[in-house]
Amino acid sequence: MTDKKTFASAFASALAKYRGNNQNSSVADSDRIPQTSTDRANTPIAPSVTGLIKSFDSSPEMQGLLNNYFGIGDFLTTLPGMTPNEIAQMADQLDQLNFLLDNLPAIEQNLRSYIDGVVKYHEFVNRCVKEGVGGMKKIDQSTMDVFLSHKGYLGEQKKLAASGRTQVAQIDNDVSSHIDLQEHKLQEALKRAAKKLKADKEKETRLAETEPNEKPVEMIAVLDTRARLRRLMQYGTTSPKAFAPTKSAAAPVGEMKNGTAANSVFEFLQGL
Repeated sequence: MTDKKTFASAFASALAKYRGNNQNSSVADSDRIPQTSTDRANTPIAPSVTGLIKSFDSSPEMQGLLNNYFGIGDFLTTLPGMTPNEIAQMADQLDQLNFLLDNLPAIEQNLRSYIDGVVKYHEFVNRCVKEGVGGMKKIDQSTMDVFLSHKGYLGEQKKLAASGRTQVAQIDNDVSSHIDLQEHKLQEALKRAAKKLKADKEKETRLAETEPNEKPVEMIAVLDTRARLRRLMQYGTTSPKAFAPTKSAAAPVGEMKNGTAANSVFEFLQGL
């Protein structure tokens, strides 16, 4: 950096000396055509050398490379034909470069701070993204937990409903079985009552069928007793007639069934 500043100072000094010499020569040579400083500043410094520079003849690509890297390839070739003003522009560019070089540490520090700030911001974003991803995982897990809890609750509700239906069905079945049992008992009781009633009716029927055959015998016995008492009172205790058997008493069972004994009873009753 010091060499570049020295070169710029030397170049500026040489340019000032050149301008001073031109002014001195213009005073000494009063017989020549007078020229102003402006005219001299716009006059090439060594036009006779222009075209004699052969440095790039064997390697013309070097001129382009110097232009690409430093922008001085054409400057070196055309320098003899340049005016002091054009060369001064080169000095101005050098001063600008020196100003840039003088401020490079501050610019570099600013760039470093800027880059460091950008890096820190990206690290901040990275941390936020990581925290966000962790938060999203927690939220998703929480959402999944709620979803699973809700599904579990619905499952339990379904289980309870199914269990309730089963218990209700069991109760209905028990009630139906109890009702069926009571109805069965009632039917059996009715059947037993009907059977007993039937047996009683059959018994009464049998008794009703046998009573007409038994009653005449009882009646005949009563009538025979009365007849004996009548004869006893009529003939006395010493007469055989008082103890003679009656027709109705001697009548056989078959004749009673045929109505002979019954007819004798009716005849006897008519005779009393």
